Amino acid sequence: MKSAKIGIIGGGLAGLSVGYNLGNLNFYILEKEEKRGGLLQSERIDGYTFDTGGSHILFSRDKNILNEMVSIAGDVIKHHRRTFIYYNDRFVKYPFENGIYMLSPQERYEILLDFVNNMIKKKREPKNLLDWFYYVFGKKITDKYLKPYNEKIWKRNLEEISLEWVGNRVPNPPVEDILKSAVGIPTEGYLHQLEFYYPRYGGIEAFAKGIEKKIENRIKREEAERIKFEDGKIIVCGKYEHVFDSLVSTIPMNKIPDMIDENGEIKKIASKLDYNSVTVVGLGVRGKTPDFHWVYVPQDDIIFHRIAFLHNYSRSMAPESRANILIEISHKPDEKLKEVVDSVMEGIEKMGLNVELETYGIWERKYAYIIYNMDYLNSTNKMRKMMIDRGIIPFGRFGNWEYLNMDAVWIRAKETAKKLREKS
Repeated sequence: MKSAKIGIIGGGLAGLSVGYNLGNLNFYILEKEEKRGGLLQSERIDGYTFDTGGSHILFSRDKNILNEMVSIAGDVIKHHRRTFIYYNDRFVKYPFENGIYMLSPQERYEILLDFVNNMIKKKREPKNLLDWFYYVFGKKITDKYLKPYNEKIWKRNLEEISLEWVGNRVPNPPVEDILKSAVGIPTEGYLHQLEFYYPRYGGIEAFAKGIEKKIENRIKREEAERIKFEDGKIIVCGKYEHVFDSLVSTIPMNKIPDMIDENGEIKKIASKLDYNSVTVVGLGVRGKTPDFHWVYVPQDDIIFHRIAFLHNYSRSMAPESRANILIEISHKPDEKLKEVVDSVMEGIEKMGLNVELETYGIWERKYAYIIYNMDYLNSTNKMRKMMIDRGIIPFGRFGNWEYLNMDAVWIRAKETAKKLREKS
């Protein structure tokens, strides 16, 4: 039986980040896969480097946190965001409310009239995500973009998505931005993401490797299968038994009840934790592509919800005069996609991209997007309490069942590591 003070289950971004910030404390990370980093993995195929967990970038409102992340990533490139929405067979600047100026005068007028009327009319308080979109943006912006895109990515009726999602992810747009954009004046939105960084070499995995490099000898390739509690200790059982004083779990929260042999009530609560999967398709192509970073695609006649051009993040992502296109397709966990590459190429053609396919890769990510359903608050509160009462710290996007950007994971990791150091 092996012993350490602190255990971490899962070697994705969340687990690696906590370990990195624990410094020289006695800890181990248990990761079942040979390759660490979770969604922050990259793979090289025929001279192309694809980010196999989807398109990720380095950004943060907190300059100190951003500088720390950039330093870990190493050699990086700074970008001014060039991002669009494929709307009605044309590219409109992202966010949509800042790209209204690119629409026809008639459509700008209709959006402006609806937005102003929505501001002055009496409205009921929103009860779900769709209500909130109508409440804040009005009918036109909601029906033209917000509703179709969010239905496409969540694969749920938006009346089933709770307001907890809004509090964490969707900012209120400045009124002056919408007014300016509607009369034809360009503006910028989501300013915290306007400038971002990306590794010059190796794809987004370079950031995960930068973290891993410092704590390599603290990572064990082993799957955590069961968790037991004896004499105030937490025992994680896999190939071996590991004894910990404290345990951080970054694996999907809904897996915990089976690992600790919990009763039927807790398993029932865990079953209400909803999520989506993602199929990532990397395309190595010849041909001309736009000078964009990524594009959101709300149209329902195109299979994917987002397309990124990774060679515009760094030229090292594709051979000279070639393009690296990364496709993300959100779907329910039990849905099996067929003829994916053919469907993707059809979508690309509809978008007006005339390219010749050289090579491709397909990666399935079971856990990709947390769904903030109507049971979210009650279910997560009960699951977190159950785990904390047993000495398990839920952490990360899936471990704590909350949608976190990379910088938020890093900030929380520093806070969690500080508490663990104080406890030690």
